[in-house]
Amino acid sequence: METLDNFMERLASPSPAPGGGAASAAVSVVAASLVSMVAGLTIGKKGYENSQETMKQVLEKSRKLTGELRSLMEEDEEAFNKLFAAWKMPKSTDDEKKRRREAMDTATRGAIQVPWKIAGTAAQILRLAATVAANGNSSAITDAGSALEFSLASIRAALQNVEINLKSLSNLEYADSERMKIRVFTDDAGEIYRNAMRDVRRRMQA
Repeated sequence: METLDNFMERLASPSPAPGGGAASAAVSVVAASLVSMVAGLTIGKKGYENSQETMKQVLEKSRKLTGELRSLMEEDEEAFNKLFAAWKMPKSTDDEKKRRREAMDTATRGAIQVPWKIAGTAAQILRLAATVAANGNSSAITDAGSALEFSLASIRAALQNVEINLKSLSNLEYADSERMKIRVFTDDAGEIYRNAMRDVRRRMQA
């Protein structure tokens, strides 16, 4: 497993990969870790007896999602490298252009699918963050709020990586469908975030 220091060093390098997609997954790991912390601070604590089973489930789920996100960090980098390899294919003849176009389409779909996975996983974390914001230990309410902020940022950043690749697709109908999905997904995530942040602000003032 790559260390954080090594990942950040590679992220800061002039190399295009890892890039925003892998960074989105990394930000979601931070959000999931904060969710785990709040859940852990709630389990076994007096005054939160009715939340015990929920927090145990949240903790188990957030740990599982953290592992998935670490894999997606690597998967996103691999998807970009495949796209870059297709982009470098020769295009001197009509046959070469055709093969390159087909390879680009295949690689682009892969480069779209991975950030979608990241966004989907981040959305699960966003929901877990909403749960700990409403029911977790109030002494860690700002940590729950931070998890909400980071998970939403991860979703938005990951979907930017989906959107930028859509213009490379030859199937315009598919690209338009993906853009619609992005809008709906972003709106849904925003609603979850806004509702949960009301809990955060309310509990901060209690």
